[in-house]
Amino acid sequence: MGRTVPTYRQALEERLKRWEEFGRLLTTPEERAAFETIRAGARRYVAQATYVGSPDLLESLLLSVLLDLARRVPAIPPSSEGRGAPSEAPT
Repeated sequence: MGRTVPTYRQALEERLKRWEEFGRLLTTPEERAAFETIRAGARRYVAQATYVGSPDLLESLLLSVLLDLARRVPAIPPSSEGRGAPSEAPT
């Protein structure tokens, strides 16, 4: 008996293959490198996305990419702006 529903990994690879044309149209090496970083980030959390089993491929894909990018960006220290009591508007 064969599978009728592709695995998350198969569906992800199919989606990323559809994105290849977009990547080819990028004009600078920096853009192409950033695009490949995004594709790698989508693949980095395949096990977690498979386990969750969300029916929405794009949701799992974007969450994987965002998590990977957040991990790469240095932590931004909290500021006092926007926290605590609201500031009074100037009159």
